[in-house]
Amino acid sequence: LHDALPIYQQLLASARAEYMAIQGIVSGNGAETAAGRVEQGTRVASIIPGASCNSSGAHLHFIVSQNGSTLNPFNYLKGTEINNCSGSSCGSGDGDSTNATGSWEWPISTPITMNQGYGTTWAVRNTWAGQVYKSHNGIDITSSSYEVRAVQSGDLYRGSYAGSGGCRLPYVRVRHDDGLDSFYLHVSY
Repeated sequence: LHDALPIYQQLLASARAEYMAIQGIVSGNGAETAAGRVEQGTRVASIIPGASCNSSGAHLHFIVSQNGSTLNPFNYLKGTEINNCSGSSCGSGDGDSTNATGSWEWPISTPITMNQGYGTTWAVRNTWAGQVYKSHNGIDITSSSYEVRAVQSGDLYRGSYAGSGGCRLPYVRVRHDDGLDSFYLHVSY
């Protein structure tokens, strides 16, 4: 038990650092460079295939935002096959909602594995994540491919945010024609 405490504290510190970096990115404090126009389905990045700045494993943190406020991505993404691993175990039935009702294509290949949904998630209510944030501002997803594509047409920006411990959290953002932004975090470009 004595050895577990420092590991827990490290995980908690890493999660706090990631949360602060994501908040900074969504509020427009990332260092970005314009990369040109992209169409829906254009490859914009690749998921980092392992641990990255403030993250212990490969996943895409996908956010939809308008004027710095996050929105539920499931209101924009269209329905697809999702392996829901956001609860006590994969397919347990106690995971986060996956009710996609929009028309956007997914940013990664289907089928999707979801590790955490949007809002007050199972992890927020039942794990140490609730000590870091009260609402998850995007969705954490993976698939069999690391390729990340624009969900809609718009202007592409490549950026990073200086996280704790000297790391930089890389991301891309697409400013869509309707004024919405989609963010793709834990990626390389």
